[in-house]
Amino acid sequence: MVLDRIMKWTVFLQVIGHVSAFSQSASFSLSDRFKATCPADKSAIMQFDPRLLNDSDDDSCTWVAIYRSSNNMPSVLVKDDFLNAMRIATSVQTDGNSPSTAMDESSFESQIENKSSGDDSNKRSGVQARTPVAVAKLASSPMFPDKWVIESMRCSLKKEDTNEVCDGGSEHTEAISICIDELLLHHLKEGRTFDKGIRTKATIYQGNLLEDRGFEEVKKLEADMATHVSNLDASVIKYAERAVETLSKSPGARDRALKILNYLGKQEPVEEPAQCDDGEDTDNDPWANVKW
Repeated sequence: MVLDRIMKWTVFLQVIGHVSAFSQSASFSLSDRFKATCPADKSAIMQFDPRLLNDSDDDSCTWVAIYRSSNNMPSVLVKDDFLNAMRIATSVQTDGNSPSTAMDESSFESQIENKSSGDDSNKRSGVQARTPVAVAKLASSPMFPDKWVIESMRCSLKKEDTNEVCDGGSEHTEAISICIDELLLHHLKEGRTFDKGIRTKATIYQGNLLEDRGFEEVKKLEADMATHVSNLDASVIKYAERAVETLSKSPGARDRALKILNYLGKQEPVEEPAQCDDGEDTDNDPWANVKW
């Protein structure tokens, strides 16, 4: 075990050692396209999509909201406001439960004003758009004690709009990536167990982003139908690589990677319990229902 840890950190130091050499040939970006708020207020999630909130959410749940920063082009912000207004017009909650296209004029105008107007605090922080472009939630697992789940990963940006300047190749990917990084960073700051401690049920697209951060596919489906689980050793290597690869993409991405690495270095791996070789329950009698 000690040898494995030494080898892991040797690889980590080797990767970090290439940062200075890489930065000489890469064009460093001085601005971030997105700003994150974590923990985010539930009012921000309500603005994005009220249907994401439910009665089961308690104080242990942590939401993250991703906003466009003032570093974006004005045309981009105007386009987002227009698309957001169109989304409001077709999904206004009339009865609190189901979306409907029918709505009164005052309800429509009030939502438009709430989502498009800004206040002084947002302007000082560089956030111009009040409506988040992406959200996600970290909550305690209802089925496994001392386990946590990442869920409700949503983004209003299109996957098809590729941009090689963005981290991950598109604004959609970058926004979802920031959601994952911020929730992992919050989880680690709280001093919770990371190795095998976070489970998530992800789509194929989201699964790729999780695997790029060291998550591994589950070997056996459990009751929560999780597809990926956190892995300490793999995450250390992956985030060490991200600290180099994202150097010319986004300074915020590199800062988050280094912060996560700092907390991961203080964690210890969790040993999995021994299982039977055949993987079957030895107490189960296969002939119990057979009538002789």
